[in-house]
Amino acid sequence: MHHGPPIPGSDQVSEEPALEPPFSADDRTPARERWWRDPYLIVAVPVGLWAILVALQHAWVSDFLLHLATVNTLARDLWDPIDPMVGAASGSPYYSPYAVLLGLIKAMTGAPARTVLEAAGLANVALLLFAVRRFCRNLGGGPLVAALALVFTLLLWGIDPVAWSGFLGLYSLSWTMSYPSLIATALMLLVWDAFLRHRARPDGLRALATVALLGTLVVLIHPFTAVNMVIGLAAFVLADPRTSLGARPLRLAIGAAVAFLLVMVWPWSDVSTLFGAAGSFDAVHKVLITDIVKDGGFAAYGLALVGLPALVTGGRRPLGRELQILFLLAVAVVALGAATGSYGLARVIPVAMLPLHLALASYLAERARSVPRLVYAAVALIACCVGLYGESGGLIRAYWGDVSPSTLGAWGASPATPSYGRVLKGIHPGEVVITDDRTLARLVNARGAYTVAPAWPYPFVDEAVRQRDTAAFFAGGTDPRDRLAIADRYGVTCALVTRSRAVLRPDALPGFVVKARMSYPRAIRLCR
Repeated sequence: MHHGPPIPGSDQVSEEPALEPPFSADDRTPARERWWRDPYLIVAVPVGLWAILVALQHAWVSDFLLHLATVNTLARDLWDPIDPMVGAASGSPYYSPYAVLLGLIKAMTGAPARTVLEAAGLANVALLLFAVRRFCRNLGGGPLVAALALVFTLLLWGIDPVAWSGFLGLYSLSWTMSYPSLIATALMLLVWDAFLRHRARPDGLRALATVALLGTLVVLIHPFTAVNMVIGLAAFVLADPRTSLGARPLRLAIGAAVAFLLVMVWPWSDVSTLFGAAGSFDAVHKVLITDIVKDGGFAAYGLALVGLPALVTGGRRPLGRELQILFLLAVAVVALGAATGSYGLARVIPVAMLPLHLALASYLAERARSVPRLVYAAVALIACCVGLYGESGGLIRAYWGDVSPSTLGAWGASPATPSYGRVLKGIHPGEVVITDDRTLARLVNARGAYTVAPAWPYPFVDEAVRQRDTAAFFAGGTDPRDRLAIADRYGVTCALVTRSRAVLRPDALPGFVVKARMSYPRAIRLCR
């Protein structure tokens, strides 16, 4: 029976059935669900609105200031920028394609770096929402799997969750949505999805090209996430090595070679130096390992264990073995980092959490209903309610109105950086500033100026010497001539003082005069 239209220019007709109309004749009973009944959109749209409200608060701390510095520096000199912290090294590992794009946007539009970053954060959230749904298609179960996976990924961490780059809990996301780690994580999920599509149809080139191109971007944008991406790819290969490697192995090798070449020729930085300096970041990541053992790990990560039974028993579900292997590999890498003191490997923790969230979503989305499944769903719901309480600091970040620091603390949300506007007003992009306070140093970088000592771990300059010179500059026993010699060595034009009284004494810093004072927070700016 013929259902389709005739082929133009031919007497023959198509044997393919026509597509079902989206709605029945009376338009009351849809042949497929209307878009507003899509369970994923029911979850994703509020998440997007929440992200908009958070961005509109314009309250950011910590590494956001570093990314401001990066965008500001690139906007001033896109083609040959110096590093954004101390202005002493050529290029920087922070100059990724993501940062270069934002610097270009700022340079072309003249928009403030903060506005550019906030808009990028919203785009990152949108890309993550797309990537989660795209990857969850591999789990079967329809859009409900993706909806549940998104809920679990945002809520099932702990009652005292970690706010860290690459961690996808609601509280963490409220601070890190503009960070390179978020766009890299979204791209990682798309790489995994493309690899699984290539594994299913190894003759296709589009999926393999997607893996190579997006994989290159992940490596350049956020190398820590690149490690997570490789762990995931390894898990998919180990789950089905014959299919993954047996067909078209030459194409896989060529794809990997192309990705490696693209990474190596990136002109703004040498990514290999960041991998080589990974040990220098171990100290700052030690707290992530500490959180695993604190309170048995429950405070930071324990709620995700609700998904462990679904993961253990889910080997026969779509992608079940892959998730099991991914979990085991990730846990092994984190354990290796803890045992050897390579604490930077703790950045793999989100990849250990993800299989628990995905396996739980895959199990609960199955249509078969039974008493054990309903009980499991009730336990998961309770865990999500507890997780919502734990992530409430992320919710309060979207509150439209003035919130006192004490209220923020009660909700588990850190207050924004205190305002040093009066002493920072005279700091201009490109200047070199010396200060005895790390918060002020970060705010200086955010304005496009440089500091003598890096405000963040930065092993690409002689950080120890710079820290020692900064300490000597503010020390009480330092001779004024030595103090001026330090200032001349680094081209210092201003000093920001919060604690030291030594440089405020008469003749302690010849040639510098007080330009601005603040009583709270206490700060003084002296300039030449």
